[in-house]
Amino acid sequence: MMDKKILFNSEYDKVLHIRNLRDVVYMESVGRKTKTYCKEGEEYLLKTCLSQVEEKLPDEKFFKIHKSFIINIDYLEGINITKDKIALLHNGIQLKIAHRKYRDFIEFVKNKFDFW
Repeated sequence: MMDKKILFNSEYDKVLHIRNLRDVVYMESVGRKTKTYCKEGEEYLLKTCLSQVEEKLPDEKFFKIHKSFIINIDYLEGINITKDKIALLHNGIQLKIAHRKYRDFIEFVKNKFDFW
């Protein structure tokens, strides 16, 4: 499923970009649009809201940690479990985990990795 190619209709440069879904690090809600961040630093602004994008993503690799963020679990490098609850991603990216999503996210992560 992660070898799936996706077509980004980017508002930045008015070009249709084809990328592997596995290259997406995270997605962010920006008003009624979705900003997509890829592993090599590419960014795409989609004309689709985050909840619509979420419906098309594979559940086994993507998790909505906050109303504004969906992350690719393959780029998760750690979780700051202090009161701030921060997902630590590839390249030093830090994203807030919503309080109401935290328990489900921890269970999701525990099911994906061996927990020691």
